[in-house]
Amino acid sequence: MEMVTSPRSRSRRRLMLVVLLSVLAAAVIVGAVVVGRDTGILDGDPPAWANTLGGVLQLAGLALTIATIVWLVRSGRFRADRGSSLRRLSPSDIRSLQQQVRRGAPQDDADFGLLRATARMMINQSWYSLMLVGFVITSFGQALLKFTPLFTGLFAVLAALGVGAVAFAFHDARLAKAILRAHPAPEGQESHD
Repeated sequence: MEMVTSPRSRSRRRLMLVVLLSVLAAAVIVGAVVVGRDTGILDGDPPAWANTLGGVLQLAGLALTIATIVWLVRSGRFRADRGSSLRRLSPSDIRSLQQQVRRGAPQDDADFGLLRATARMMINQSWYSLMLVGFVITSFGQALLKFTPLFTGLFAVLAALGVGAVAFAFHDARLAKAILRAHPAPEGQESHD
């Protein structure tokens, strides 16, 4: 038997899950920092292998971030998002369009040109997550270089936020691709981009 749920109850459950996972992640981070401080594991004097690996990871993360920015600008994705007609809409209108794309259920009076532009923007934004991965790698390198509770906690926070953001970005991109497949642009119609 399939259970039918309203959008309001789904969003409430999603919010509860996000709050629960945030509290759990905060407890794990605080616990790791306290245990690291009390046991002396993270006393600020890293072994040679951690020092070397930390430097390499910092450079790799920085290189990935810079390469992603250059690629986004050169490929035109950055300019396409910046020049989109969606920038002229109010934040509440954009949020409404994004919710319609995520649900896969456009409203009856939906402007399909704007809906397709929103879906394309959500797909393009998934590539911005590569910058977050670069930041997380850089933060991990700092944690290995310093071996202090502060940098370990900072890495844990950035890693948790980065993983969540990347997961949501690619999930939204998958839903946006489904909308574009379900509602293709008619032949000869102008795009709203």
